[in-house]
Amino acid sequence: MSSAPARPRVRKIFTALATYGLAALVAVVFLAPLYLVVMTSLKGTTEAGSMSFAPPENWHFDNYLTVISTGNALRALGNSVLIAAMVTAGTILACSLAAFVIARRPGRISGGVYSYLLSGLIAPFAFIPAIRLLQEIGLGGSYIGLILTDIAVQIPFITLTYVGFIRQLPREIDEAALLDGAGSLRLFFTIVFPLLRPVTFTALVLVFTYAWNEFQNVLFLIPDADRWTLPMTVFTFQTTHSFDYGLVCANLVLTMLPVVAVYLAAQKYIVSGMVAGAVKA
Repeated sequence: MSSAPARPRVRKIFTALATYGLAALVAVVFLAPLYLVVMTSLKGTTEAGSMSFAPPENWHFDNYLTVISTGNALRALGNSVLIAAMVTAGTILACSLAAFVIARRPGRISGGVYSYLLSGLIAPFAFIPAIRLLQEIGLGGSYIGLILTDIAVQIPFITLTYVGFIRQLPREIDEAALLDGAGSLRLFFTIVFPLLRPVTFTALVLVFTYAWNEFQNVLFLIPDADRWTLPMTVFTFQTTHSFDYGLVCANLVLTMLPVVAVYLAAQKYIVSGMVAGAVKA
């Protein structure tokens, strides 16, 4: 008789152990590369070449000073801040406005645009036509050309994300504002956009992370090394046949710190946004 109540308890314990075991495995998968990069960033040139998980025999904290002083890191940091901020602001503004029109004005044109954006999620990015187009309009190798390209890459996913959220907002909000004499732009910026804070913070983190870590577009669209972003400075520590992995990893650590800071600052808004979006009527 006493074994029956024990079965749910055993099943519950087994489920908890399996859950914690899976969580530990996922943590190891994600944290092991980070640990390897951090440890390698504190090793000398010879020791770093082995790329082992062992702690450094001699701690080379001066690797970070070398990256900052000789890797053109300050200029690249300024370039990264400028490009990431402009891409993030431009993407959020363009996508939220487009999503508001698509969600609130259903019709043949809006449906066609929605379908076009869906196809944009799977369409590959073509570098050669993009480079040629930027050259034709006088934006080749410029900050503006890169910023517009990065915004265009993010438009499909971010716009569709906004559309899904806006469709959950009651239309009575719009009708009340219009009855009070608000125009379309005033309705959006004073009434609707503040309600989009959860999805906006999610988009902010996603777009900023993309723009900050973006590598291929910068490599192909910006030939001038003085305009390269922080991730591109990894080439500074490349010799003819090898990399100085200690300096490369120190460069990677410095590159990821702003992204981690932005994510930690917006994390609570992302979580609350997911919950809020799930229960909206």
